[in-house]
Amino acid sequence: MKLKGINEQVMRSVQGLQEEMIEVTRKLISFPSTLGNEGGAQRYYADLLREIGMKIDIWEPDIDALKKHPAFITSRDHFSNSPVVAAECPGVGEGRSLLLCGHMDVVPPGEKTWSVDPWQGTLKDGKIFGRGACDMKGGLAANYIAIKALQKKNIQLQGDVLAASTIDEESGSTGALALLERGYRADAGVIPEPTGLELNTASTGSIWFRIRVFGESAHAGMAYKGVNSIYKSIKIMEALRELEESRRIRLMHPLYTQHPVPFCLNVNKIEGGEWPATVPAETVLEGRMGISPEETIEEGRQELEERIALSAKGDPWMSDHPPVIQYRNCRWNSGLVEETHPFTKTLQQQADSVLDRHVRISGMGPCSDSGTLIRYGGIPTINFGPNSMEIAHQTDEYVDIESLVKTAQVIALTLIHWCGVKEN
Repeated sequence: MKLKGINEQVMRSVQGLQEEMIEVTRKLISFPSTLGNEGGAQRYYADLLREIGMKIDIWEPDIDALKKHPAFITSRDHFSNSPVVAAECPGVGEGRSLLLCGHMDVVPPGEKTWSVDPWQGTLKDGKIFGRGACDMKGGLAANYIAIKALQKKNIQLQGDVLAASTIDEESGSTGALALLERGYRADAGVIPEPTGLELNTASTGSIWFRIRVFGESAHAGMAYKGVNSIYKSIKIMEALRELEESRRIRLMHPLYTQHPVPFCLNVNKIEGGEWPATVPAETVLEGRMGISPEETIEEGRQELEERIALSAKGDPWMSDHPPVIQYRNCRWNSGLVEETHPFTKTLQQQADSVLDRHVRISGMGPCSDSGTLIRYGGIPTINFGPNSMEIAHQTDEYVDIESLVKTAQVIALTLIHWCGVKEN
């Protein structure tokens, strides 16, 4: 059968599995898979993939072994009840392999009251509501349905298919690193993050920093005898604002023209002083700096450190008492897949076909596992999925069912056209 005929069959097959995709998404949402609690959801997902004949590998990463890798970062000291899932479906040969990846961990529901139970997967107005609905349990369900849709039509792929569900994506992509360290690789990868049905061929990285600014305490009645660390921190704040602006101009990338400031440098916390009658001796600034897809974490750190050092050098007190920069146990690698790459073209062609329009290629503002897969696994990985990232991490998070079906259809067709199909 010609590929056009197969395309039509597969799209109908995905459509016929819509109700199952809804139920899988709802079931995944029912597991509160926050940091350290991913086990139940991961075992359920592994069982789904096992039921459609995939070879399952589920394991809790060895934290001591991962610590030896330069990309390792985590805020925890063990991975008990936090396994990674990898499922393989070998092709018949002479085809390219494809990784379908997603992360099972979700952020907490937050303090604001939801209109629905965040762990129920409520159906309403063509949407599924719940924590992780769009980021990214709907995407994981779409990956599963895309594979099942091909199997229901007895389509044999030439290339291997690898489906993975990672952990720790929300705090540094340790799960993706564990997948690579386990030896898994593919010729290309797709992550159905909520991109609003756009191809995000670039993704930002980020570092979380902490800057300690020092002063000298004194009684506030004789404040002139001390050095106010809060006042000194204002100079550092100004330097950070200047750095963000210079990076905005210098690092502007054509895939990020829709973002006024694509690689934001944000200070989110200032803490200094203990008593109103005392000059504060130390002030701490905490924040996040975005990393361009064309720079490494190390290059970003170096620029931050040099800018702070330059600012301190211009102040007599800080020149002798320089600020100290520390980095939090969270960081993400940036990544980029060229628009001319064969996988970019394949994925865009299938998205154009399913959506019946020219699908935009853009850069992803938030971080994803794609940076780690690209930089340390050599896997050209593109983010493509439902809804919009603006809904992620918010109260009453949801995934739009129609966009979820479209996502699964695009992934299923991409499997066919990237991996190849055995002729009957």
